[in-house]
Amino acid sequence: RRANVEKLDAGPKGVVLAFRDNHFANPDGLFGFIREQGASVKMRNDKSGQKLVILDDWELPEERLKGATAVVRQLTTIAERAKAA
Repeated sequence: RRANVEKLDAGPKGVVLAFRDNHFANPDGLFGFIREQGASVKMRNDKSGQKLVILDDWELPEERLKGATAVVRQLTTIAERAKAA
């Protein structure tokens, strides 16, 4: 909730996140995160808005849960930096 994630789909190739109302509290921080991650993270536009796509290799459901949780925690930290400023 604090990261404003509306939808999260985790699969064997990574995770796709949608933000509520296509809004993220700290866009500069989000773009910095995308730059740091390199080619494994990108923004994608589709009919329902912008999505954050993070590519990874998560074959097992436990890996997907662990990976998706880590991503949301990172995004929460980035979003809260904007609220603290």
